[in-house]
Amino acid sequence: MVLVENGKEVFMLPLKKGQEVVIKNPGELIGTVVRARPGNKGLPEEQKVYRVQIIERWYKRTALEPVQQPSDVLKPSSPEWLAELHRCLESGQRWIANQNDSAAWGQFVASGAKLGIIIPIK
Repeated sequence: MVLVENGKEVFMLPLKKGQEVVIKNPGELIGTVVRARPGNKGLPEEQKVYRVQIIERWYKRTALEPVQQPSDVLKPSSPEWLAELHRCLESGQRWIANQNDSAAWGQFVASGAKLGIIIPIK
């Protein structure tokens, strides 16, 4: 999926079932407290953070941003990481040569995420 933001094309990877996301534009929500964050100890109530389960609701893809899980990132210098680095560099070179190549951009973004590289999409 390609989205145009501020006059630039932005490639968005499809979200997977069960993937944790940040809702960037939530509007009014109703939820249930699941638990307090362990790091809350000693903080005044107004600074505490809670995990809240939100009642199911539909959102446009543009209002959702994937949360990268540590298990999604490959171990640096592992054979898998080095192979992914090669794919990342190759797709980045293809995209530099043709900035209309959305497949190359998508591969670059996906590889960068697996490598643990922060890639701005805004």
